[in-house]
Amino acid sequence: MSGSESYLTQCISNVLGNAIKFVAPGTIPHIRIWTAPVDSDVRLIFQDNGIGIAPEHRSRLFKMFERIHPGDTYEGTGIGLAIVKKAVERMGGDVGVDSEPGQGSRFWIQLLRAQ
Repeated sequence: MSGSESYLTQCISNVLGNAIKFVAPGTIPHIRIWTAPVDSDVRLIFQDNGIGIAPEHRSRLFKMFERIHPGDTYEGTGIGLAIVKKAVERMGGDVGVDSEPGQGSRFWIQLLRAQ
C-alpha cells in the first residue's frame, strides 16, 4: 500500500474509533482488519459488529459535520470520516462502506499498491 504515514495513521485511528464507539449498548466491539488486492490497488478493510448504517444515510457519512445519530446517543463532531475521505483522496485513493442496520459495517480504504 502506498501512502502517507501520517494520513494513514489518522485514517486508521478514525475508522477504528468509530468501530469501537458505534456499538449497541452492552455489546463488546469486535473488529477484523485485512487487506485484499484490487487490480493495481490494495484495499484495507475494517469489519465491525457495530450498529450498522441504513442505506439512506450512507451518502452523508463522509461529509463534514454530518451526524447520523443524536449527540446524546453517540458523542462526536461529525468530522472523523470526512477527514478520512480527504486524506485518502490526497493519497490518490478511495474510501467506502458496506453496511446494514444491526449487521455491522465494512469500511475500506483503497490505495495504489506499493511497487
